[in-house]
Amino acid sequence: MTTMNKPGTIRIAYFIGTLRKEDGVAQVLLALAREAKKKGFPCVIVTGWVEDMSVVPVPVITIPSVVFPLYRDYRLPLPGMRGFEKELDDFRPDIIHVHSPDTSAWAAIAYAKKTGIPVITTHHTDFARYLSYYHIGFAEPFLWFLLHEVYDRSDRVTTPSPATTNDLLEHGVKNVITIGWGVDTARFDPSFRSEEWRKSVLPSGAPFVILCVCRLTWEKDLKTLAATYTLLRQRSRNPFAMVIAGDGPARGEIEKMMPGAIFLGHIEKTDLSRVYASSDILLFPSSTETFGNVTAEAMVSGAVPVVANAGGSQSLVQDGKNGFLAAPRDAEDFYQKTSRLMDNPQLLDKIKKEALKLRDQVSWEHVFSRFIDEYSALLKSNGSDHSA
Repeated sequence: MTTMNKPGTIRIAYFIGTLRKEDGVAQVLLALAREAKKKGFPCVIVTGWVEDMSVVPVPVITIPSVVFPLYRDYRLPLPGMRGFEKELDDFRPDIIHVHSPDTSAWAAIAYAKKTGIPVITTHHTDFARYLSYYHIGFAEPFLWFLLHEVYDRSDRVTTPSPATTNDLLEHGVKNVITIGWGVDTARFDPSFRSEEWRKSVLPSGAPFVILCVCRLTWEKDLKTLAATYTLLRQRSRNPFAMVIAGDGPARGEIEKMMPGAIFLGHIEKTDLSRVYASSDILLFPSSTETFGNVTAEAMVSGAVPVVANAGGSQSLVQDGKNGFLAAPRDAEDFYQKTSRLMDNPQLLDKIKKEALKLRDQVSWEHVFSRFIDEYSALLKSNGSDHSA
């Protein structure tokens, strides 16, 4: 069993394979790390690569890694503990929290087993559904085998939405609980709305900005996005601007599929806040979201979501009340729901007011508190007294 640290403190070691600042998993981890620092919980991040150290609020242990051959924007840490064991021993963690089920997770679990430290793993990404977008759906059984290798060796597994929890339970993963993500409501707020920015993107006299925010990869259902955009251009009575914020390997092809759309590339900080708050409708067809960070950020910023009735987004949106749910990969349904909002400004305003109520339900402080409760319960069952 690990040496007990000072009662009342929990020292947390977060593990993630690659820390890319635009990646949703990294954004969640960084939000938790910021809360840990704010609340006085010592923590460290163990990773194979950090894109931008300036956004990381806590110490980092960087371990050797190699480029992931199937997705060259990501790196895989080399197997084993030698790259981090001594530094992590010096840090003396009480809990290990794994955020990516890759080689870093296997090393984290090996370290936890050696030291007797409890390990909690968060399932962020719907890997199994990704496979079909790359025509390798036949690999799904093997993928679930690999996921079980990590999740079955974890003391607790968390997901950010009930739909994702049910999916894991149906695939035989045990010890699963739901802890939804938060939203930085100071950063994502209607006060960032800019009429100047709207004028810069809107055609003369056009009243609507339709926004999509995502990494430009095919598993985000970009083909549905492009098809919906085409229908809107062909049929809509209302002029509009289509704005896409994000970058990724599919950008070149999707730009050709969406002539006339405005591609901003990767944006962040105040620029992203302004784009959300200055848009009228979020058109987000991704059916592979485990939580729906983009959906939540748009809602608390004042953009009405039209999203896929799948995964985490369906846990945030009540169809017809605070947004619209469209059938996954059904461009016609996305078109109909989007057009309904554009044809009825009063309905758009009414749903926007309901969407903004999400602000009262999400906070990273609450999310971090939930995790501290889980950490404390695991430590108690492990024989350590770390009442926070």
